[in-house]
Amino acid sequence: MEVDSTDALPQLVLGSLRWLDEVVRPHELTETLLEVMPKCYRPVQQGILELLPELVVEQDCEAVIAALVRMTEKHSALLVPALEAISNLSSQEAGQAQVTELVLQRFQAAETADVPALLRFLLQHVDSQNASQVVELLRSMPSFALSKQQAPGQEQTEEEDVEEAAIEAMRTGLQCSHLAADTVFSQIRSLTDPEQHVSIDLWLLLLLVGLGAKRSEAVHKLLRKKFTEGHVDNTWLDKAVISHQGAVQGLFPGLLGLAGQLVQAGQAGPQAAGTHLYTLLFTCCSPADTAAQHRQEVLAGLHGHLGSGQAGEVSTALHVLLALTHSHAALLLDHADFVSALLDCLDNLTQAQLHQVFEVVSELVVFSSSDSSESQAEQNRQRLGKQLEGLLHKQMQSEEVQSQRVGIIGTIKLVERLAHPSPTPTAHPAALDQRSKEAEQLLARSFDAKQHKPAMFALLCDELTDAVTSGRLAEPIRAWLSLAATEELEMFLDDCSHDLPAVQCKGSESVAGGSWMNMNGIAGQVMLPLLKILASPDQLHRQSLAYLCAVTRLALTLEFHTLGNLDGLSAILGCPLHMPHIDLMQSEAVLGLSTEQQSLVCTSLLLAINWLRELLNAWARHVQPTECIGGAEVQQNLLVRLQNLSQLEALLAHVIALLPSSPCLQVLAGPHTPAQAQTKNQKKGRAKEAKKSKGAPSEESSEPAEDQENVGDNAAVSVGPHRAPAGHSHLPLSRLPEVQGQLRPLDARVLRLLGQVQATALPQAALAPAAFLLEQLQVQLVEALTRARRPAFLNSAASQDASTGAHQTPQQIWGGLQSTLPALPTLLTMCNARQSSAAHTEGQEGVSQVGKGEEVVVACVEGASQDPTPDLLITGHPIVRAALASTPAAARVMQHGLHCIQQLTAAEWLKQPEHRVLLYAFLRAFGKDATSSQDSHQSPPVSACAMKSHEAIQGCLQACHYFRALSKRALGPLDQEVSLLHIQANLISIAETIPGTSSTREDLCQAKEAISRAAEEALQQGSESQPQESSSPLQVQGADPPTRSGGGWKGQQGVIGDLVHLWVAWSSQPCQTMLRLLQGALAQVPSQPVTGKKAHEPVAPYPGLSGSSVHIWYKALSQELLLQWATHAAGVVAMHKGRQGPLQEEAVDSALEQLRQCGKVFSSLLLLNKAHLKRMQMHAQALRFGSKVIQHCLRTLPFWEAWYSAHPNQVEPFSKAIKDVQSGTRILYVICAEGKANKNITIANLVVGSKHVLEEFRVGVTAVMLAAKQHILQGNLKHKDLTGQEVSSQVPFTQILSDDDEDDNEQQGRRQEAGSDTE
Repeated sequence: MEVDSTDALPQLVLGSLRWLDEVVRPHELTETLLEVMPKCYRPVQQGILELLPELVVEQDCEAVIAALVRMTEKHSALLVPALEAISNLSSQEAGQAQVTELVLQRFQAAETADVPALLRFLLQHVDSQNASQVVELLRSMPSFALSKQQAPGQEQTEEEDVEEAAIEAMRTGLQCSHLAADTVFSQIRSLTDPEQHVSIDLWLLLLLVGLGAKRSEAVHKLLRKKFTEGHVDNTWLDKAVISHQGAVQGLFPGLLGLAGQLVQAGQAGPQAAGTHLYTLLFTCCSPADTAAQHRQEVLAGLHGHLGSGQAGEVSTALHVLLALTHSHAALLLDHADFVSALLDCLDNLTQAQLHQVFEVVSELVVFSSSDSSESQAEQNRQRLGKQLEGLLHKQMQSEEVQSQRVGIIGTIKLVERLAHPSPTPTAHPAALDQRSKEAEQLLARSFDAKQHKPAMFALLCDELTDAVTSGRLAEPIRAWLSLAATEELEMFLDDCSHDLPAVQCKGSESVAGGSWMNMNGIAGQVMLPLLKILASPDQLHRQSLAYLCAVTRLALTLEFHTLGNLDGLSAILGCPLHMPHIDLMQSEAVLGLSTEQQSLVCTSLLLAINWLRELLNAWARHVQPTECIGGAEVQQNLLVRLQNLSQLEALLAHVIALLPSSPCLQVLAGPHTPAQAQTKNQKKGRAKEAKKSKGAPSEESSEPAEDQENVGDNAAVSVGPHRAPAGHSHLPLSRLPEVQGQLRPLDARVLRLLGQVQATALPQAALAPAAFLLEQLQVQLVEALTRARRPAFLNSAASQDASTGAHQTPQQIWGGLQSTLPALPTLLTMCNARQSSAAHTEGQEGVSQVGKGEEVVVACVEGASQDPTPDLLITGHPIVRAALASTPAAARVMQHGLHCIQQLTAAEWLKQPEHRVLLYAFLRAFGKDATSSQDSHQSPPVSACAMKSHEAIQGCLQACHYFRALSKRALGPLDQEVSLLHIQANLISIAETIPGTSSTREDLCQAKEAISRAAEEALQQGSESQPQESSSPLQVQGADPPTRSGGGWKGQQGVIGDLVHLWVAWSSQPCQTMLRLLQGALAQVPSQPVTGKKAHEPVAPYPGLSGSSVHIWYKALSQELLLQWATHAAGVVAMHKGRQGPLQEEAVDSALEQLRQCGKVFSSLLLLNKAHLKRMQMHAQALRFGSKVIQHCLRTLPFWEAWYSAHPNQVEPFSKAIKDVQSGTRILYVICAEGKANKNITIANLVVGSKHVLEEFRVGVTAVMLAAKQHILQGNLKHKDLTGQEVSSQVPFTQILSDDDEDDNEQQGRRQEAGSDTE
């Protein structure tokens, strides 16, 4: 008979039992309670279960647990209270395990409301037997929330409440069980397939974050790795956040912290995931009472990234804001104060980040809400618009270039949004028309700036060009811009005339002019009167040249995007230029010009160079020459313009180098570098030049006093921080920044013209343009690879803010080069053959005759309807003729081409799987297709399809064979031979990253041996066999050609180090090679330093090895030994951690042999210091590299200690090997002591760290020997110098005597003072 549910007597009885101090017969009472419990209603049953842990004695625990288990089988509703009672009972582990097994069986069928308690019980009572099963069950747990996503701000549902409770239960369980936490982490870490990850995995990892700093760091590291390697993606985040508001509510701080960690990772994968997670947290906020607070926390996190100073973090945070603006502008307007704060911190942002900021603000300002004008969002929008308007007006009125750039970017972004082609759907058509008119008026006001701020107008034109190219401007705005830009360009052009009078400068001075580079012939109607405009008395007309190139670029871009071609402006590609007469640029004439005339000549050359660069960029960007009508004519015109550009740059370098001081350039055309920064660089360079030149006239006195009239503050703006071509390296250092800052960048797509070399009727005519293009490619590639290798925290706004198109990624440069890859092998082969014939001519006629007497040929493309005439080129000057000479151009093609290929093949990104298509294109160009196309005039097509592993390896080997065939051994320039060896080494390194068979590995080993032998042969070449390097076409006339004094090896320390590295690193037995060199040639170097010619006396058989260069060889060998030790240590550590599978004795024997060889080289290397007592450079290198070697040795000692603990009878080989290392450590001790005694600062700075490492090594070796149960004797080393003589102390004896004398004198003086006081 069941008890009445309205009867309160059972509850009173249970309450009384709780207050009993002692139960006389607990066994009978327990049986009674268990007997009546099934008959009671639910509250009484729960009360009995709560009372049982207090009544049950230890002998009855097992029986009570069994009874409760049986009861839960009949009454599933009592499962959770019964588990709580069982948890409080003290029973044996077997009983608890039985209950855990029961819960595991019933977990899937449990009620949703009971799941949190079951999760807590399972995690609290997990053991080593069922840990994996519990975690697997946990990961397979179904989601609680509805599959349909709720609207933001909606009230939380019952399922979400259960989900939040489950999160708290798992947090409690993981806090109580370290075993469960470890199992969770290990199982999730082992997953590599995105499909294997479930939403609860992210929840569990976030719960682990709260278990301490170490677990938090491990979890964040794991997640960064998973997103980087593609183990998880954004879909995983969507499954874990969307439709799981309960979980998000409980894990929101952890999710927010994870988003911040991912954004700070500095890698593309984690940052993209962090961006997505921030967006999810902002848009999926629920319930309504916490949604606003959560959004504020998200925006606060983004604000922290914006103030971090890290360019990657700032860009990612702005990307999140941009995404939120496009999708949830109304929600973001509710937090308009945060957006307003963005406008207060614009100083340290890059140009790309400024675009993002103003796009966010402009989107919100123009956003049309359906709410009334009285709503808070609308009021925030209006207030934000007024703030933006005031900021833009202030920045546009500023005199600082950076502020003007900010105002221009903000103005253009606002114009883009006002006239957006896809406006907000809620906007009224009349409002859209009004916005379009506002955009035109805003642009018209900006165009008026050209009258008083020409440099700012140049900035505006460049930004507008980028906007047009990206398609962000609407059609009406583009039409208005096209008309305005064309009118501005026409203002610079004049009617073509062949009778050009001299122009008047200031005062009575005049400058004769002429028509240069007329490609349009007598039919041409327009010309660019640069000289006439520069000499104009109208200051505004002169300053308008500051935006000539920018307006040209804008007009050509608009022409192409409007009509689809450049036919309407094709006349300016071949129009002549009104320039100073060529006779004024002769060496004697330049020095006889006045300062004003010199400035006019240099400025006209600079403007002509930038004009041609912009024309080449425009046609390379917008025209595919092989596909348009009259393609051959376009190709020919572009090649001729490249010839003109080579001549102009050589002529400008010649004129500037002849001037006694840097010229005052009247117009610095470009918007990208502040004039103040360039002036500072000029002052620094001038100060250095003044110190170097003795008796030279002061540069300050040579500056014109009236330069303020010609050069306004607004016009003194340079182009950008681009490097000058390599041919400018002969210029004085003080003038290089001026030349670098004023060259407009060449687009990477101009490199496509390299493919037209074979299409020319006379290929030698295209060698100078090819050399020029490869020179520019080398500059851009070095900059791009340097930025790619630079850490993220160094990529500041200053370093990233560059001119349009200047900072290109290696992939973009490679994309421009990829279409010309088939032409490069033929070009290099042709230049190599021409270089060989030049070397033969040099041997017969002398160096001075090479390249002289060559006829300068105009580039002519096969298929062109018109034959070019010689007057297309600049004539009448030896410099311009030398700039197009084919023999020096061939040498420059080899130099710059090989250097570019070396940089490309050494780039790490080329080895990555996602960039394999670029690698395949390179291998197809330089592999077997390269040799087959050398004798043909047509380039084989480069296929972009994938290659199999063995095909790719064979392609690398065939490319190595091609570059090996270019080598001239002793007859080739030394730098060129080293570049060829580096390219081959890079290709072998790439091939080793591709899986291959044993046969391909044998081929790779043979290729390595060939590289090693070639490097050794290069080191053995006699210095007298090195030919003179071909002079640059930009070299100053009359200057001495560059020579390598000392027979070709003096000053070649870097080359020596590279060759030693290639010789040792690529040999089959590096340690044996180093040992042979140390005990052979290096041992014959004179021990005493000498000066004069004796210092350069070579040691056979290596002409580059002498007393003056022995430290270079020593450093190179030390670096190679360090690499060998690092490889050995990595292998031993991998064996110790079990990464290479079960440990085999063969692997241990191999490691011991490698240890023995490295130890012998280490000992021999340090013994060399005893023979060279006074070469402090070698002693410093011994400490620097020796301590690092010992650190690698320390990494291996834990393995040897564990190994010899199990195999004590096998310690003898290790003992013998370590004795060689020990002999080297003794020498390190002596060098440390001598460095301190002699007070050598270089060595003394390394002593503390070296001694610390040596002491650790002594302790570690002792531990290994004791583990092997071997006796080891330790004692203090006697203080000896490197000669072996014993020294009494580390302090010289004379210093001790002087110190004692000073102490005696001081004490005597004190006694005398005391005596006088007493008297």
